[in-house]
Amino acid sequence: MLGLFALAVSFSGSAPFSARADRPALIRPARIARAASPVAAEPEVPLAERVLATAPYLLPACDGYIYGGYIYQNTPVFGDFALLFAPAVNAFESIPFSGLALFIGLSIFSRSANLSRFVRFNIQQAIVLDIALVIPSLFQGATQMFPAMLQIQGSNFIFYCVFFTVAYSAWCNSRGVVPDQVPIISEAAASQVGPF
Repeated sequence: MLGLFALAVSFSGSAPFSARADRPALIRPARIARAASPVAAEPEVPLAERVLATAPYLLPACDGYIYGGYIYQNTPVFGDFALLFAPAVNAFESIPFSGLALFIGLSIFSRSANLSRFVRFNIQQAIVLDIALVIPSLFQGATQMFPAMLQIQGSNFIFYCVFFTVAYSAWCNSRGVVPDQVPIISEAAASQVGPF
């Protein structure tokens, strides 16, 4: 340990590593790549496309609304927020096959070449997120055999995943950035949309 201290002291009097004459300066390619990022050169996404790209997230938001029941009861901020959207969610759920019709409609639009990749990616990501919500609903009857606390934690986990995915996507869309950093979901959406 004393040897490391002596080594550190001996370097403290010399010039920094990158400025030493006997060695070339360190260049960090990651920083250069970020500075010359193609994101800065991309044209700005029009406001209409941003809104159109955010709208499909209403489907997983409505389908994931039921998983927040325990949170709405115990967290006043979420409870008040949920009360604002309860009439719209109830109206959507009261129409027979509304979720299926919207799902099929979004699936058709996600293949349209007339839409930009930005919009098609968001539509596909909302579809994949909604498909992911089908998995917990398949096991809804089987969860009754688990303790209540485990059921609450599972329901809360699903709600938070949907809530933060929709919030992240809406935030990115408002800035005109593709929300492609959602684990598993974004990769599946990108593979369906393709590079163009």
